[in-house]
Amino acid sequence: MKNYGSRELIKCLEKLGFKSNSQNGTSHLKFSAPNGCKIELGSRDFVMVQTNRKEFDPHARTRYISQIKKFGFTEKEILKHLK
Repeated sequence: MKNYGSRELIKCLEKLGFKSNSQNGTSHLKFSAPNGCKIELGSRDFVMVQTNRKEFDPHARTRYISQIKKFGFTEKEILKHLK
């Protein structure tokens, strides 16, 4: 799996249509799901991204991709935008 950090992940989420919610004084950004995404009952409608990371560890990378896939995106789509 490709190594990536918070900059690449944020760009990927924006390309996929997620919208950033402004937050002050925190090391995380909250991205709301794009309009039209089916969200399972009881699931979060957002993705929290830890900022200022040059590279995420393997567990975090897998977790972020799994979270994004729950909104209906394929792993191929996600990895394409992580370039």
